[in-house]
Amino acid sequence: MSNPPVRRGLYVPSAYWAAPSRNFRSSTRLHLQHYLWQNTTKFLLEPRIRTSIEQRKQVKIADLGCGNGAWLADLDNELSQKYISAQLNGYDINELNFPPPAFLPGSITLTKLDVLSERLPMEAIGAFDVVHIRAFSSIIINNNTMNLLSTALALLKPGGWIQWEEWGTDLIIEPASPQLSTVSCEKIARVLKVGGDAQGLNVDFVRELDRHLIKAGFQQVFIREDMKRKQDYKGWTEDFLIIWEEVASFFPSRGETPQESVTKESWAQLFADAVKETEQGVALHRGSVFTAIGRKPFHTGQRS
Repeated sequence: MSNPPVRRGLYVPSAYWAAPSRNFRSSTRLHLQHYLWQNTTKFLLEPRIRTSIEQRKQVKIADLGCGNGAWLADLDNELSQKYISAQLNGYDINELNFPPPAFLPGSITLTKLDVLSERLPMEAIGAFDVVHIRAFSSIIINNNTMNLLSTALALLKPGGWIQWEEWGTDLIIEPASPQLSTVSCEKIARVLKVGGDAQGLNVDFVRELDRHLIKAGFQQVFIREDMKRKQDYKGWTEDFLIIWEEVASFFPSRGETPQESVTKESWAQLFADAVKETEQGVALHRGSVFTAIGRKPFHTGQRS
């Protein structure tokens, strides 16, 4: 089958993630994603980082693209159980999903900030022991990670750690039994692949995150891959379905441009058919998640 054409110029990451439509549904998905991620990796801080900081009495940690603060809230609980006093700062382009401060631990502060294009607060420069990043692959264009890594370096103290977690690179459409149809899910995957390629959303960098960290100047770099559990496939499937449902906003209506091969109406039908396939036992997942860590040099020009 040929791939349907996809209109260019519709996806602007900063506009998409800052939009009011990234509302309670997006927050629900982020809670689900966090739960599934923790089921997969079994850690909040990668063990090498955890060992490095657990003897300290005080730490400052930044979460870039913090969403609703779910990772920070769990981290506060983990650190408090170890009697570590923490200052936890979350930054996100969209404050709509921030919980009210009254509902957060006192250690957590959430701030609206586009970490890829806005000037960093002076008080944040060189202030953090750990910078955490998760699921930025839909924001990285043409495998260019240097802007984000430069931001992380600027935020870290000398000797501070980066922890960058990403989805696996390949979308897997896996039927529970061979006779199940995957036609609609496969078609959606093709449409999104064509659109993503046109926008430069190539996720090849994920498997080479360690190389990107080294190039940016990090030391003690390490990358690990954790495989997803089959019992979590349904959750990962539902996470993908929420994303796919939101994609309808990128397509014109049939009345506006009847010549388009993909419209809001055709996408809605295709999505409904894909949902039926998943209800019959088709799973959507990326197989694994990757975690790359690295340390900012203690001194300028220091080599590992």
